[in-house]
Order: sequence, then structure tokens, then C-alpha cells
Amino acid sequence: MISHGPVTCDLDFNRDGLTAGNIHLDHSDDAHAATLVPVPVIVLRRGEGPTVLMTAGIHGDEYEGQIALRRLVHDLPLDELTGRLILLPAFNAPAVRAGRRCSPLDGANMNRAFPGSPGGGPTAALAGFVLEHLVPLADFVFDIHSGGASGLYHDQAFLCLAEEPRLRARGIEAAAWLGAPVTFTIPASTDYGDFDGAVLARGVPFLSSEFGGGAMVSPASLGNAVAGVRRLLHWAGVWRGDLAAPGTHYVAPAPAGKVLAPRPGLFEPAFELGATVEVDQVAGWLHDVDEPLRPPLELCFRAAGIVVNRYRPALVPAGAVLATVAAPISL
Repeated sequence: MISHGPVTCDLDFNRDGLTAGNIHLDHSDDAHAATLVPVPVIVLRRGEGPTVLMTAGIHGDEYEGQIALRRLVHDLPLDELTGRLILLPAFNAPAVRAGRRCSPLDGANMNRAFPGSPGGGPTAALAGFVLEHLVPLADFVFDIHSGGASGLYHDQAFLCLAEEPRLRARGIEAAAWLGAPVTFTIPASTDYGDFDGAVLARGVPFLSSEFGGGAMVSPASLGNAVAGVRRLLHWAGVWRGDLAAPGTHYVAPAPAGKVLAPRPGLFEPAFELGATVEVDQVAGWLHDVDEPLRPPLELCFRAAGIVVNRYRPALVPAGAVLATVAAPISL
């Protein structure tokens, strides 16, 4: 039995074959007088070799990754493995079951809860359990996100560029093998409570990703995620297939790259995800909900580059990020 405050697990992570069960969160509130909240965990192991940890569902309303990891269990022949694959297809299981970005148990965003704490509430306890007990087993960690209920993403790797040369090089290499159209890069940091920074701070190579979104499943984005997962397993040495690294285009946030809604309204976009745009190109028009005779407000891009995400709902609040532009870089 391993534990982190109210979180426990009695699975044997060293057993050969397929092992499936749950991490259990001991939780009590108005809706749960006495409950062991289950978080599914699957281990596939065959002999000695690298260990890869793959996670999805840190945000409960992001679905491509959750499905991709579930498909992997059924599609990947165990006798083709060399090493160990640990899967958390519903990392933030309470949020997954509720179809919400944040946990209904405490309202916390798990991707702001790292490094976690056994006494910091249910979300922090789950985050801390994985960081303390599962991440140290891994030679590489891959986390799959999507846009959730309010966002849509151009399929992309999300790479925090570590300062340590080995971690940085492994991340860049993994992104090339994932083979998403673009890899969005930012400097690694431990200031935001995210999974990326917490894993890199433990000295373990890490790559995140964004595939699709909009609280629905895109067949194209799901297909890209499934294919990318297989290539990463090949690259990491856990599974050998006849695969090659397709490469990617590295980008970084462009200065003034966010198109913001200055007021509430109905947004009419004039772009598609993945489009290349120029400075002063029209991004769309914001229509007033209550005054239809009021002329729509024209919004323009203030940076040149590639549109990597957009706000999904047409009805937008003031301050909504309607689109994000990233600029190509060389690594």
C-alpha cells in the first residue's frame, strides 16, 4: 500500500502483464458522507525496460486524451511491449465524472495544484500522490489536454523548455516524435502549480499537448492524438513499431498575440484555426447582444503568425481570449 494523506493505492506496479484498479481518495463532504473516490489506473508491463507515464483528464471536460489512452489499452498488444506503461486516463476523476474543468469536490483546478499537499484538499492530495509515487517511476511523462468546454486548439504539443540540457533536449525530441502540426513553447517554471513544471523539477522529461476541444470529440484530433501516442511509445523504447518522427514546427507566444473581447457580445470570427495571419488583418467582429442597430466592433490581429487556439462559444464575456497567435522560432 502506498499513500499520500487521504490518497492510497494497493496496486502492484511491478507485476508483469495487465494490472488495472484504482487509486482511492478518502473524501467526506455534504454529498459524500464517507467515500473512497476511485481514480482509474492501468499498468501494462512486460519485462525490463523504460517506464512511460501517460495522463489525461486533468481537466474533466477535455476528452480526446481520455479516449486515446483508453483505446491504447485495447489496441496495444502486450507481447509487443518492452518495459512498463502506466496510464491515468481520468487523472482528475471527480472532474471527469462531472464533465467539468475543475473538481466538484473543492472547485480546484488540478493543473494549478502541483506539487500538491496531503492536507491541501482532495485535488492537491491527488496531484501530490501522482507526483510523489508515480512520476519517480517514469523515464518520461506525457500529458494530453484539449480545449475543454470553451476552447478549441490547433493540434499541438505544449513544451515547457527546461533549462537543464538533458530535459530540454528530450522534450524537443519528444515533440518531434509526437508529430503535431506545431509545438507551442514557453520557458519552464514552477510558479504556476502546473504538472509540467512540477515533473521537470523532479528531473523527469515531460511533454504536454492540446488536441481539439469544445467539450466534444474531434475525429481528426483524436486520430492525431492516438497516432502521436504510439510514436512516443516507440521513441521512448516501450513499444517498437515501424514508425518515424514526422517532425513539427516550433512556435512561441507572439508579443501582442492575444485577441481580447473588450466587451461582451456575439463574436463572428474571420479566421480558421491553424491559419497564418498578418498584423492588422481582421480577426472578426463583435456584435452587441442588446442593441442590434449598433455597428459591430471590428477586431484585428496585432501580431503575425499562426492561430493556435480560439474561444469556442459565440457568446463571449468581456476579457475572453478570442484567439492566440504564435510566431515561428528555431530551437
